[in-house]
Amino acid sequence: MGIHLLSDGIVKTDRKFRIKEINEGFTRLSGFKEEEVKGKSLEEFLSIPGVPEKKPVSGIEGMLKTKEEAVLPVLVSVMPEKEGYVFTLRNVYEYVYLLKRLAEERNFMEAILESIAEGVFTIDREWRITSCNRAFEEITGYKREEVIGKKCGDVIRSSECGKECPLRRAMEKREKVTNREVVIKRKDGKRIPVSVNATILYDASGEAIGVVETLRDLSEIKRLMREVSERYRFGNLIGKSREMQRVYEKLEIVAPTDSNVLIVGETGTGKDLVARMIHYNSKRKNKPFVKINCAAIPENLLESELFGYKKGAFTGAVEDKPGKFELADGGTIFLDEIGDMSLSLQAKLLRVIEEKEFERLGDVETRKVDVRIIAATHRDLRKLMEEGRFREDLFYRLNVVTIYLPPLRERIEDIPLLVDHFIKQFSQKMGKEVKGVEEDVMDFFIDYPWPGNVRELEHVIEHAMIHAKGAFIKLSDLPEYLFEKEREGKKIEDVEKEHIERILREVGWSMQKASKALGISRTTLWRKIKKYGIKKPE
Repeated sequence: MGIHLLSDGIVKTDRKFRIKEINEGFTRLSGFKEEEVKGKSLEEFLSIPGVPEKKPVSGIEGMLKTKEEAVLPVLVSVMPEKEGYVFTLRNVYEYVYLLKRLAEERNFMEAILESIAEGVFTIDREWRITSCNRAFEEITGYKREEVIGKKCGDVIRSSECGKECPLRRAMEKREKVTNREVVIKRKDGKRIPVSVNATILYDASGEAIGVVETLRDLSEIKRLMREVSERYRFGNLIGKSREMQRVYEKLEIVAPTDSNVLIVGETGTGKDLVARMIHYNSKRKNKPFVKINCAAIPENLLESELFGYKKGAFTGAVEDKPGKFELADGGTIFLDEIGDMSLSLQAKLLRVIEEKEFERLGDVETRKVDVRIIAATHRDLRKLMEEGRFREDLFYRLNVVTIYLPPLRERIEDIPLLVDHFIKQFSQKMGKEVKGVEEDVMDFFIDYPWPGNVRELEHVIEHAMIHAKGAFIKLSDLPEYLFEKEREGKKIEDVEKEHIERILREVGWSMQKASKALGISRTTLWRKIKKYGIKKPE
């Protein structure tokens, strides 16, 4: 997804400054979409003093012309490339305004400093700290009386001290420093990430008298980012198979758009995870993600859950209640098991999609809503349409983009990767040091049909981790039900045989390449070839 995930405006140009590509950050700042600016000169939209030919620069003050004919002050960084330039634009108006207020209205300085969440401190021309606020004390662990008069490097102990110090850059190069991420060392020795802004302080005559710097503690933000990234990044949808690579490609294409998505796959293939990935990699990521399982709620209650109800609409409705669509306004609603929705509710859902409006149950007021819809099902919706149980017009409204999640039995080469992932996950959670599974366990996993798909594999690994006593999971650690007779019998064997034959054909019948692609040993592959009577064509 590349540059489109960044909050700053990014513009790629050729050597003549013709725009080749922009990101959503540039669209947010300027109001222009890519098709409106592509091929045009960047100079039509951005005014800056000049562009370096060979070396990168940052901190250039420029003016950005927006679609609404407004002019926005921006801080510009330029990175020359072999075939052009990369421009980074950041809106610094609010920050610059605050700094000017701090310099011009000294009488309000203390009140302002104490009211903001960022740590703020100032230094004189000798690099001694002259003031700081309460937030600075909380972030650094130092009391005000401990730092006033001390050299800033003795207190902040930043990873940038003596190198690219933001204060030194502001003081000596007369440059504003904005959102520079560094690591500082607190009084208790703990290292924490902070975002730094720095600018020069001038006296009434315009002479530089020092620098003001703000520190924003990023510890919690970093923790949340790691948590969200770990849970919802594409990498959590693990798989090296061609089937999964196609899923990744579709996710990268569809996530940044606002299109409705239909996710199709058997139970346990990860439809919920994919829906969350789409949301958290979209422009709606900071808005609600609301999930409702259409099969888990009785039909007579599902309508009120989706659209809410008015007080007195039915017995027990003692107060107004918003529905899932209202709660998801501006964000994404995930309608799981959409194939189980009644025809009457399908008609109301179609209206929300087409007109972006609805009424609460028992209410006459029409409410507007802006929601992206992601639907999922394990059922064959086309067959349900033929049977008159699913509306054709709703199907095509939901089916703007379809993502098919293959069952685990169709991508057995991904099983070793998934096993390794779940073992690491549960080892950390349980405090165990399990390194992997024994070879006969992996052979068993490859042969097993996995009717519950990835979810079943995860639960099996969790069960095995609880029972494992050594460094490797044994067959005896697995749940007993796995060893019952396979319900699907020959059908699963046929699927596996066809899959192995296809991989062999794709790699030119190379045993080494096929075993690598399938994620199994050559011995196991040879055994399966003999088992299924697979022969290389003459």
